[in-house]
Amino acid sequence: MSLALATPVVAAGCGESSNKQSASASTSGAPPDSGRDATIMIIRHGEKPSSGDPGFDETGKQDKKSLTRQGWERSHALPRLFARTTSTAGSAGSAGSAGSAGSTGSSGSSGSSGSSGSSGSSGSGGSARTASTAGSAGLPRPLALYAAADKGPHAGAHRMRQTVTPLGAALHVQVNTEFAEGEEKELAAAALAAASPVLICWEHSKIPAIVEALGAAQVAGVPEKWPDRFDLVWVFTRRAGTWTFQPVPQHLLPSDA
Repeated sequence: MSLALATPVVAAGCGESSNKQSASASTSGAPPDSGRDATIMIIRHGEKPSSGDPGFDETGKQDKKSLTRQGWERSHALPRLFARTTSTAGSAGSAGSAGSAGSTGSSGSSGSSGSSGSSGSSGSGGSARTASTAGSAGLPRPLALYAAADKGPHAGAHRMRQTVTPLGAALHVQVNTEFAEGEEKELAAAALAAASPVLICWEHSKIPAIVEALGAAQVAGVPEKWPDRFDLVWVFTRRAGTWTFQPVPQHLLPSDA
């Protein structure tokens, strides 16, 4: 059974950044650049396999480490949430068009991924809901993207990379997959040193460790654990050395809360 989910093989995809930040900056106990303004957004990967709901890789082959059909729909819908907005750095968010995350690249595989992306809107009702919600949420356009490593000796599942690859293609931003699960301190240090705003896609059980490494765990309203949901964006904003937190619902799929 073929599944039209192939994500574009472009610079924004699964390539690893050659500019991995030094781990020494994050092992001192305090985040680097502590006085620098920053916006760090964190999402959980898209829906994962469960009983009777298998995962599929980019070719449509069943794979327990990959996203489910609904997870792929979320992946291809994410550009509607981020690609049309304006970043705090003043970049116009016009790179991606709604429902065509896969069509931004030039690899030639964009046709199939684009069709999968459009399915994320699930009809005109979902599309209208997304357009209004994305605008009201005011989420900034990411200038840097991070996803957990899915290659190498400490590799985890593919779901984190798969979730943000279409967004990277729409934004023309390379997805950094240098950091593996368990390297949350190093990840936080790199995110704080990167061009802001930053979006991180991670395994939900390890997200609190990222928040702790950012120095934002004690901020009012921050949950101790990520809730049992795939449709949230945690937005951490640091201004004049002080963090604030806002949970933002994605409202990308009809099943979203």
